[in-house]
Amino acid sequence: MHTAIQNCSVKYGLRLRNCLLVHPQPGVLIGLWTHPNSSLSRCNFDPTMIALAIKELRAFFSTLMGYVVVAIFLLLNGLIIWIFPSEWNVFDAGQASLESFFIWAPWVLMLVVPAITMRTFSEEMRTGTMELLATKPISSFGIVLAKFLGAFGVLLFALLPTLLFIPVIGVLGQPQWNLDLGAIKGSFTGLVFISAAYTAVGVAISALTRNPLMAFLIALFTLVLGYIGFSALASFDWMGTWDYAFAQLGMDAHYQSLSRGVLTTVDMGYFVLVTVVFLWLAQYTLQCMYSNTKDAKIQWLLGNGIIAVLFWVITLIPWQWDVTEEQRFTLTESTIDLVQELEDEVFVTCYLTGDFPAQWKRLERAIRHQLDGLASVSKGNVRFQFVDIYAIEDRQTIGQNEEKLVEQGLQYTRISFSEKGAQAFKTIWPAALVTYRNETEPVQFFRSEMPEPTELMVQGSINSLEYELTRAIRKLQQLERPRVAMIEGHQELDEASVADFVMDLEVDYDVYRVKLNGQLGVLSERIEGMTRRVNRFDLAIVAKPDSAFDPKDQVIMDQFIMNGGKVIWLIDPIALDLDSLSANQMTMGVTNELDIYDQLFQYGVRFNRNLVVDLQCAPIVMGAGPMGNQENWQVFNWYFAPIAIPMGIQHPITTNLDPIKFDFASRLDTVETGGDLKKTVLLSTSEMSREYRAPVRVSSNIVELKPEYFTQNNLPHQPLAVLVEGQFESAFQYRLPDTLMNDPDFAFQSQSLPTAQLMIGDGNLIENQVKAGPNGPMILPLGYDRQAGRVIYDNKEFLRNAVSYLLDETAAISVRSRTIALRPLNGETIRRERLGWQVGALLGPIALVILVGWGFVTRRKRKFGRSLSS
Repeated sequence: MHTAIQNCSVKYGLRLRNCLLVHPQPGVLIGLWTHPNSSLSRCNFDPTMIALAIKELRAFFSTLMGYVVVAIFLLLNGLIIWIFPSEWNVFDAGQASLESFFIWAPWVLMLVVPAITMRTFSEEMRTGTMELLATKPISSFGIVLAKFLGAFGVLLFALLPTLLFIPVIGVLGQPQWNLDLGAIKGSFTGLVFISAAYTAVGVAISALTRNPLMAFLIALFTLVLGYIGFSALASFDWMGTWDYAFAQLGMDAHYQSLSRGVLTTVDMGYFVLVTVVFLWLAQYTLQCMYSNTKDAKIQWLLGNGIIAVLFWVITLIPWQWDVTEEQRFTLTESTIDLVQELEDEVFVTCYLTGDFPAQWKRLERAIRHQLDGLASVSKGNVRFQFVDIYAIEDRQTIGQNEEKLVEQGLQYTRISFSEKGAQAFKTIWPAALVTYRNETEPVQFFRSEMPEPTELMVQGSINSLEYELTRAIRKLQQLERPRVAMIEGHQELDEASVADFVMDLEVDYDVYRVKLNGQLGVLSERIEGMTRRVNRFDLAIVAKPDSAFDPKDQVIMDQFIMNGGKVIWLIDPIALDLDSLSANQMTMGVTNELDIYDQLFQYGVRFNRNLVVDLQCAPIVMGAGPMGNQENWQVFNWYFAPIAIPMGIQHPITTNLDPIKFDFASRLDTVETGGDLKKTVLLSTSEMSREYRAPVRVSSNIVELKPEYFTQNNLPHQPLAVLVEGQFESAFQYRLPDTLMNDPDFAFQSQSLPTAQLMIGDGNLIENQVKAGPNGPMILPLGYDRQAGRVIYDNKEFLRNAVSYLLDETAAISVRSRTIALRPLNGETIRRERLGWQVGALLGPIALVILVGWGFVTRRKRKFGRSLSS
C-alpha cells in the first residue's frame, strides 16, 4: 500500500510526508502513514509551523468574532476598575496603582480564553479539515504549538491596549507619574505567564472534543478549578497541616506573587510546567487519533516525567526578584531567619475581612500578602486564616464574639463612609491573634480611633505589618522580657509626660519607675560566687532631671554601667523658666546644676552649657498684635526648636526616620578619655545653626531674626545626640575610699563590660504633650504637632530604635525602619474631571482595537482587490 501511495505521489508530481489511509467507503479513516523522514513527535520551528501560527492569528481577526472577544475583555476589565463603584475601582481607592486590574484580569481571562481556543481543534475535527492538516509537512507537536502560538498571540493583542491604563494613573498621580513602574512591569509579566497557561489548557481541551461549545464549557470549568479550586479546598479543616501545600497546586497561589511584582523561579516554572503539560496532552490526543496508541502513551508519560523532574530541579533554586521600587514584598533577613528557625507552628487569625471601603481592603490585601510571604519561607510552620465575625446573622453570637476579642486584647475601629449618598458606619477589627505553643499574642495593625483615617495613616499601618507580626512571634518565643528602669528622684519627667513612649515600650518590655535613694541594690544584686554584681535591669533611662544627683546615686549609676548596663541620658544643661517666657515673652537660661557633667565627660561626651538656634527649625504660632477686635495669630520660625534630619548617617537607629524635633537643645562634644570607646554622632543641627552660651537671654523676639543672621558666625552640624559604645572606665576609680572599693559586697568595678550609652542634649525629646480633658489629662502622641493636627516628628521612632539597638535587637530595627511610599491620586482632579477620565480609560483601549481592526481589514481589501484586478 505504501508503494502505491508513493507511486501515486510521483504520478501527480507530489512529495508526501504524511498521508491518510482511507477506506474505499467514503469518510472512513484507516490510519496515518508517516514518511520515513518525518516524526510526529518532533517539534521543529520550521517555516510551516510559523506559517500555520500566523494563519491561525489572521483567521481569528479576519472575522468580527476576534475583535468582539478582545473588546469584551477590555470592556469587562474597564468597567470593574474604572466605572463600577467598589473597592476595586481605582478612583475610589485613590491610589496610583493597577492592583485591581491584575487581580481581576485572570477571572476575565477565564471567559475570554475558552472563547478563543474552543475552535482550535474541535472545529477542525468537526468539519473534517483535521485530516487535511495532518498531511502537512509538520509534526503533531508542531501543529499543537502553532495552534497555541496563534491563540496566545490573540491574548497578547488583547493585553497590549491595557498599557494605556498606565498613563491614566500616571497623569492623575500626586505628584504626576508617582508610579511604581517596577511593580507594574512585574505584574504584566505574571499576567503573560498565566495567559500562556490558560491558552495551553484551552488548546488541550479543544483537542479532546469535536463540539466547540463543549470545549468552551469544559475549558471554563477546568480554568476555574485550576485557578481557585485548590485554594478553596485547602480552606477546609480536614486538610489539616496540608492546606498550604495543597493550595500550591493551584494557579492562584503562584499568580498572587507574580501579580504583585515578585518574580520567582518556582512561580514562573509552575506556569511553564502547566503550559508544557497541557500542550503535551494535546499532542498525545492527536497521536492517539492517528498513530500507535501504546507508543504515544509511553512518549507522553516519559515527557511528563522529564518535565516534572525539571520542575523539581527549579524548586531547588528558589530565586526571587522583587521588582517593586521599595522591594516591599521582600522580607528582611532577620524575618526570614526568625520564621525558618521556628520549632513549632505559628497560627495567625486575622479579623480584618469583609465588605468595607477601599482603603481598608488595601490594608487587608497587604496583610494577606505579608502572611503569604511569611508562610512561603517558613517551611510550613506559618499558617493563617481570615475570619469575619459579622458573616453570621445572629446578633447575640456576634456580640459574644466581640466580647471575646476585646478580652483577648484586640481593639476595634468604628469607621464612617459614604454609601449611596448617605453616611454609613461600620465596626472593623484591624487586628489579629498570633498563636504559638498554646500561647496567644494580640497584634493591632491600626491603632488610631479616628472614624475617617487618612491614607497616610493606613499607609503607616501597611509599613509596619512585618514589624508587628514578627514582634508578636518574638514575644511568644521569649522566655524572659527585657527590663527597663525609668530613673526617678531628681525631678525627672513625671509619668504623664513620658506616658506615650512608656506605653509603647511596655508592649515588648517590662518598664518600672525606679527611685535610687542611694540604695546600691536597687539596680543590681550580689550573687554568691560571682565577682561582679548582676544588674536587675537591662536599660536605664534618665529623662530630663532637674535637680542634682546625690553622690551615692552617681556611683550607683556608674557601677550599673560597669556591670554592662545600658543608659539613655536625656539631659537639659540649661535651666529655663517657661512660665516666665509665656507670661513676659522673655526669660533667662542658666546652667542646670545636676552634678553629673564630670561623670558624663568621663564617658566620652561633654554637655555644653549653651542653647542651639537653627534656621532649620519647627514653627510656632504666636500673637502678632491685634487685628481690629481680634487677636492676630501667625506662624513664625521658632529657632530654639531645631529639627534634626538624619541624612548622611548610616546607622540602624536613624535609618528611614523622619525629622526629629528638639526644644532648647544644647551642643554635645565628643572627648577622648579612658576606655576603648567608639563615638557616633546620630543627630546634629543643620549648617545654618548658632549657639548662645549661658547665661542666655531667651526671648520671643527671636522670631524676628532674618535668615541672613545664620550665615554669620554659624556653627554647622552641632552634635545633639551621640552614641558611645565600648568598654568604659569608671568615673570613680580614683575618687572612692579603699575600704569601699575593696568591699566584696560592693564589688567595685573600674572597667565596664562591653556596653553602650546614648547621650542626648535635650530632655524634651522624650516628652509628650499633655492636654487637659473632661475626664483628666489626655496624652498626645510623642511627635504630635498641634498645627498639623497629626504626628509629623519621629521622636518616638528614634527612641524606640535606640532602645532596640542598645538591647541588641538590631533585627527589630531593620524591620521597623522599612518604609513604603504612598502613591495617591489627585483627589481634587478626580472630583472635577472623573467622568471624562472614566470614559477615556474605558473607551481608549477599545478604540485602539477598533482602529487596528479597521487598518487590518482595509489592508486586506486593498491586497485582494489588486489580486482580483490582475
